[in-house]
Amino acid sequence: MRYSKKVKKLQNIQSTLIIICLLAIAVFFIFRFKPEITEYDVEDVCGPIGGAISHSIDDEDACRNACSAKCLSFEKEYHDSDFFENTLEGCHTCTCYCKG
Repeated sequence: MRYSKKVKKLQNIQSTLIIICLLAIAVFFIFRFKPEITEYDVEDVCGPIGGAISHSIDDEDACRNACSAKCLSFEKEYHDSDFFENTLEGCHTCTCYCKG
């Protein structure tokens, strides 16, 4: 094999290794500084009023609004929320997920 071909082959190998290292460093930084998602519960204040149960968090929209406010109070960004309606005579469950 000629000297120039050997040098060209080594340069190709070196370029490939540099690209692999740069990709590995990029993946490391993406996972290292990925925003953390924190979970919070918003309490549904409920009780009997006039033969029915009154809820402070009635539906998915009320849960989303309460979660947005809760995330802002912790200086975080709203990510998602889960609302579970209690069909029995109890309070609903609202869980918030905040980024930051």
